[in-house]
Amino acid sequence: MSVEIPVRPGGKVLELTAPRQLSTATREVPTAGAGEIVVEVRGLGICGTDLHIYAGRGDTYPWVVGHDAVGVIHEKADDITHLAVGQRVVVDPVLHCGSCWACESGSTQLCSAGGYIGMLGPGMAAQYVAVPARLVIPIPDTVSDLAATALEPIAVALHAMDRIRPLAAEPLPTFVIGGGPLGLLQAQVMEHLGWPSTVVEPQARRRELGNELGLTVVAPEDADAGTPGSVGGPRLVIETSATAGGVELAERLATPGSLVAVVGRGPHSIPPPSVLLRELSILGIKGGPGVYPAAIDLVASGAVDPTAVVTHTFAWSEAATAFADTVGSPEEILRTALVGPW
Repeated sequence: MSVEIPVRPGGKVLELTAPRQLSTATREVPTAGAGEIVVEVRGLGICGTDLHIYAGRGDTYPWVVGHDAVGVIHEKADDITHLAVGQRVVVDPVLHCGSCWACESGSTQLCSAGGYIGMLGPGMAAQYVAVPARLVIPIPDTVSDLAATALEPIAVALHAMDRIRPLAAEPLPTFVIGGGPLGLLQAQVMEHLGWPSTVVEPQARRRELGNELGLTVVAPEDADAGTPGSVGGPRLVIETSATAGGVELAERLATPGSLVAVVGRGPHSIPPPSVLLRELSILGIKGGPGVYPAAIDLVASGAVDPTAVVTHTFAWSEAATAFADTVGSPEEILRTALVGPW
């Protein structure tokens, strides 16, 4: 059992040469091997994982980050007949073997040999990338390049609901912890599905943005346990912040017998005695396997607008500034994208 050949970036490439040190290098433009597509990258979303690697989480240099990419097909292998050169596409970032029990059941995010582009091998912060064709998904003209750089959090939100709904016969009073891109898009997806929620976010600017999107967003100190429903508070808490404080807040707000869905990878856990004594159900949410087409449809129809959470855009030549500013100004910059020609 082995995973696909990792992504091969080429042309102009953004290389992380040390923590917080980003520069542009030139590599050979890759050619499409059997089962591969070469994508000319037109846009890249910068997510929290990229920022953690940029700030020093990784230990391999030079390194290429990036897994939320959009582009056009530059070249394809002869054995690929369902895609065409010039077609606009996004890339599902989950590398997987395709033959284990997880892959065969559709849970590619659980493949023991797999991982994410930009973490298990190089990322897509490059002018060209060769990728396995089975990860490439066409997008319609009604989905802009900017919107396509933020499809992954929508896919994660849809996967969360796919995991939650079998456990709930009807929509439950819900708190979403964290008003970052993932939390706000989670709430947008839930609103579209007829599942209202209250987002809990400590930063005032993010609360303002959420309110501008028509969402109910409150500060942690105002998160009255009775707010989402009339009978004892939330029955579902979705933790998206990936912070210790967010996990602690999720534990505090969860009512006895409720469901806690963990989407953010926070450095903290809910103590087992709390789970036991209050009979909490803990649900892990990893990635968005198999739901990229549904995420694309939501954006194409106008039901969800991911560009609303992309507060800052930069040219590729401004990549070093984009990363530094996004890390340094979390209250002002919600999500960043690199867009346009190289």
